[in-house]
Amino acid sequence: MESMLCPVLIGRGAELAALTAALDGAAEGRGGAVFITGDAGIGKSRLTRDIAYTASARDFQVLTGRGTQSAVPVPYRPIAEALMGAARAGMRPSAPGISDYRSALGALVPEWSQPDSGEASISPVVIGEAVLRMLTSSPGSGGLLVIEDVHWADPETLAVIEYLIDNAAGTNVLCVVTLRDGGPSEAFNLLQSAADRRVARRVEVPRLTPEAIGEMAAACLDVPHVAAPVSALLADCDGLPFAVEEILAAAVSSGELARGEQGWHVNTDVSTGVPDSIAGSVRRRLAALGPGVASVVISAAVLGRQFDWTLLPSVAGVSEGAALDALQRAHQVQLIEPASADAATFRFRHSLTREAILADLLPPDLASRSAVAAEAIEEAHPGLPGMWCELAAELRAAASQIPEATGLLLTAARRAVQQGAASSAIETLCDAQDLLADSPDSARAFGVEVDEVLAEALYMAGDNQRLQPLAASLISRLRAAGADPRREVLVRLRAASTRPEDDPAATAEHLAAARAIAADLSDTELTSRIEAVAARSALVAGDFDQAEELASRALAAAEATGLRPGWAAEVALESLEVIGRRERARDLDAARAAFERYGQVARDSGLGIWQIRSQHELGTIEMLTSGSISKLAEVRDLAQEAGAICVGSVVDLQLANGWSLGTELDQATAAAQRCERASAQIKAPRIEAMAICLQANIAAIRGDVDGAERMARRAEARLPDDPEILTTTYGQTRVLAALFRDDIPLALKHNAIAAEYGRLALAMPQRSQGFYSVLQAPLVAPRRAVSLNAMLQVISGGDAQGALRLAREIGAATSWNAGCLAYAEAVLEGQAGNPGRAAELANEGSAQLAPFAPWWNHLFRRLVAPAALRDGWGEPVAWLREAASDLDASGHDRLASACRGLLRRAGERVPRAGRGAARVPGQMRRLGITSREMDVFLLVARGHSNTEIAAQLYISPKTVETHIASLITKTGRRGRRELVAHAARLIPS
Repeated sequence: MESMLCPVLIGRGAELAALTAALDGAAEGRGGAVFITGDAGIGKSRLTRDIAYTASARDFQVLTGRGTQSAVPVPYRPIAEALMGAARAGMRPSAPGISDYRSALGALVPEWSQPDSGEASISPVVIGEAVLRMLTSSPGSGGLLVIEDVHWADPETLAVIEYLIDNAAGTNVLCVVTLRDGGPSEAFNLLQSAADRRVARRVEVPRLTPEAIGEMAAACLDVPHVAAPVSALLADCDGLPFAVEEILAAAVSSGELARGEQGWHVNTDVSTGVPDSIAGSVRRRLAALGPGVASVVISAAVLGRQFDWTLLPSVAGVSEGAALDALQRAHQVQLIEPASADAATFRFRHSLTREAILADLLPPDLASRSAVAAEAIEEAHPGLPGMWCELAAELRAAASQIPEATGLLLTAARRAVQQGAASSAIETLCDAQDLLADSPDSARAFGVEVDEVLAEALYMAGDNQRLQPLAASLISRLRAAGADPRREVLVRLRAASTRPEDDPAATAEHLAAARAIAADLSDTELTSRIEAVAARSALVAGDFDQAEELASRALAAAEATGLRPGWAAEVALESLEVIGRRERARDLDAARAAFERYGQVARDSGLGIWQIRSQHELGTIEMLTSGSISKLAEVRDLAQEAGAICVGSVVDLQLANGWSLGTELDQATAAAQRCERASAQIKAPRIEAMAICLQANIAAIRGDVDGAERMARRAEARLPDDPEILTTTYGQTRVLAALFRDDIPLALKHNAIAAEYGRLALAMPQRSQGFYSVLQAPLVAPRRAVSLNAMLQVISGGDAQGALRLAREIGAATSWNAGCLAYAEAVLEGQAGNPGRAAELANEGSAQLAPFAPWWNHLFRRLVAPAALRDGWGEPVAWLREAASDLDASGHDRLASACRGLLRRAGERVPRAGRGAARVPGQMRRLGITSREMDVFLLVARGHSNTEIAAQLYISPKTVETHIASLITKTGRRGRRELVAHAARLIPS
């Protein structure tokens, strides 16, 4: 097998730092002991190798030994191994203070014995003192004793270690001991006793995070990063570095993982199985338990990695006492461990342990045990609530009982649909399809039913790309089978309801066919369902009156039945969603009321996905009114858990938009990138293009003109010649890029182009009133461009009144946009000779923009300051001074320079360009920290609040916040708390 040992230590920075600190202490005469604990394969030995290497490099004398698993323990074996290693290195116990112990040492190292010493009298205390003296007498910096695997050490060795731990303090000796987690033992008792006496420290080694596993795999394979298929091979490594190395080595050896010209790739035709090193260990431990106990453990493995032990007597055919005895013995050899406080649930310590046990079962044995296990579960848990249904289905499939397994999977999927867990339902139904693919008879009986439930789940997820071809296939098969035509209508309505904005023609075709069937059947339920879906389609098309009429009629029909769970509740929800969105264009309070009722109906009916959708709509209203996106962030988590891809992608776009207006630009970029990927997955090109536009806007805000232009062109290429996208790329991205570089003529040029595209977009009926219009999708359409246009028209003497009127007509005068528009109106009031009203509007604009990044207020104040200075309103001098300081801090140098230029022309004192009074030490200067940031850093170290710092430095609290954010980034801290601690360590109070 090819070696895949990781050349670097991954994910162990904190643990290595603790060991290094202990080594530093020993070098300074503050010796001691450290216990390194963790699971088998967690990397304890790798840590000891690293600290031993560090110790050797620092001129420490290093002795190492290891406990071994043995039926007959050899006294002092790890100590003898450590001493014999010293002997091989040429060391002799001849130094003063050690020679008296030579007889005892000679009993462990024969070449150190003396002919006339006779029978040596040794004890753990004598041996411990001898080892301590050898290490302290080293001519170098100190001594390091490493004893690994003390869980297997003999009692005498444990006694020596205890002596060393108790006597290392005040010496230059460090004792490092590794101990495997696994329940009570003499070694663990020693650890507890030493910890209680505070003579030893415990370093617990955790399992690797998924990110660290990816980093380790990349290092093993010698690549910058690993692709998703390669990462999937490591799904069962359980965060164990040893398992990562062994799985990769086994996959390379089998050919499942191979290196080609394009890098490493996975051959899906090859299945490696459990690495031999891991499987062999499991076999040996299982064999040591004996056939009876092994059979119980095998039955447990059939039940799953985590299992309810009370099922074992029925599954394994043994008494409760025998089952418990078998579990106790399996726990002793570290195959299983308790998994819950109620003592009813156990689990195999590692996924690969269970897989190794199952891999050795012959197929008939596995099938027989699986069938018995399924029966035991069905008897113990009538109705198979919760996860028992999925587990029983898995066991029936393992027993080759395909019809029973498929029926159970359908039950589980329907439950998931009801709960709004679309992703779980889709995954379960895909498993059912895989089962049916190998069973033609079962496929004929269950295939259509499985696909009908899958259509429902895809509708919930908003996955139109997969739903449309499935719907076409289903309709054909239902007709061929002579099925009830109502089933066809339901499939067509799901297809028509899922993103009708992307294919209006297909939606119209489905609705027409559904109406024809409903008319033939004179079915009230179907008619109401169709009207609710048709209302959504009319709303998408921009026919608000038709949408409202259809939705109101469908809602009335549902209400007439008492809104009972079932079709009536679903029709009511579809209708309320349309009514709420219609109201959002004219009355946000009425819209909020509609969506609150929507949420109540969803809760009463237990329809999880609809509850998420109601929260999304309410979160959108909150964002439009206050600018807050906290509710939307919660909705995104809910949508992700439920697998609602469509909702999740739109929420990510909204979050990216909200964060892009604040200081969390990295967070905004990540959300926009997530949206771009998800919308590409579900074939939603307009959402995808807008996500790219947002990334372009963020680059513009950061002053990255080239990056902004590249992103803008990418968005334009996604939907060529689309007027809304072009309005956004010119009216937002390119205008902002120019404004943040203080190139107002260029901003005006781009804005003129955007205005032409905006007029073209508004002239298109589908765009001016349809789903993607500013009225219906405020964060998909370019509202911000309309507000920026109003500002630029005002400061350039253009059609200011027309621009402001347009902004109000399309509902843009909310949140951030309202701040921009208030500043624009202030200029007009100042020109009209109303300085008081102009100042009021400027204050309103400032308040509207206060929740956002400070540079927005400063940008608009820089734009309106010439008019304020000329017409005598507001506080332009104070604005410009504060803006110059803050914009320097945020890296917007050109805007800061423009503010200072305006102050000079006004004859006012001009502040220096972001310079502080503090001297910046060399190590801080190398991090890019400025003198002004150093001023803040010094005050942070003394525990001052933002307000106190602002008062002392004569800057705004917002500027302090900007400096602190910059310091956190530059110093690599994770937040203000860490920055304060870091500052306090470096700077005396």
